[in-house]
Amino acid sequence: MPPAPVQRQERFPWEPESVTRANLATSAVRQLLLRKIPATGAHAQSLLTAAGALVGFAAQNSALEQGELLTARRDLVAPESLMLRQDKESRRFLAGRWINAPLLLGFGHGFPLQRFVVQAAAAAGVKRTEFPDYWELERRIAKTAAEGQLGRLSPAKGREGVARPQDLLRVLWPAVRRIVTAPMPLEMADEPGLNEAHWPIALSVVAARLMAQTVDVVPPRIGADLVMEAATIASKLDPDLVEAGRWTLAPGPRGLQIARDDRRRRAIA
Repeated sequence: MPPAPVQRQERFPWEPESVTRANLATSAVRQLLLRKIPATGAHAQSLLTAAGALVGFAAQNSALEQGELLTARRDLVAPESLMLRQDKESRRFLAGRWINAPLLLGFGHGFPLQRFVVQAAAAAGVKRTEFPDYWELERRIAKTAAEGQLGRLSPAKGREGVARPQDLLRVLWPAVRRIVTAPMPLEMADEPGLNEAHWPIALSVVAARLMAQTVDVVPPRIGADLVMEAATIASKLDPDLVEAGRWTLAPGPRGLQIARDDRRRRAIA
């Protein structure tokens, strides 16, 4: 069954300047996922888990990019916007409004993942009253992270063989980041690149399309939960678990200090 179109009236933030680039990127990411993980049988749940994990890690990346830009202007950063925390075993995880905004309705973000997920599942027949409280899901995962158990989806029927979001990200994220930062094909007119803040939106489009594609294998309500839970887990992971050394995060006198490795090396050079 062909993917259902994402229903919307507003323009995406990359339109009209980068619409071709965004269409190429979302199509390429979707094809990458389908090559790696079949959309059939027991694999379909892992496919949706991977799609959600990519959105969550992109949301984290967007928050860290924003945090690095504002490191010198802590007066512009509201409390609890972006926080580095530790569990009982001193393992790091992230939390905060900047991470949650691209995922959950209610933070003022124009295109959060929850919006795409609910629309995709509703188009397949799920009533709006049937969705769980995804804010409560976020609170539960944050509590799990503080207890040192972040990383695995909650147990449920059919999830026995689903990989952990961090394991999927280690395999998929480097290729996905190359796709969303790739130059335009030579035969096409050039367009501005996709801003990091727009990556979670583009990947949410992919997740919604994969939900529509797997609706005959994974009930849409279950698919929505898989995508949202994987995204929430991935957004809180220590970034070193996926891209070791790319980000330097540490508490400082003016709050959380953030530096991206390639920018720091250019500044030193």
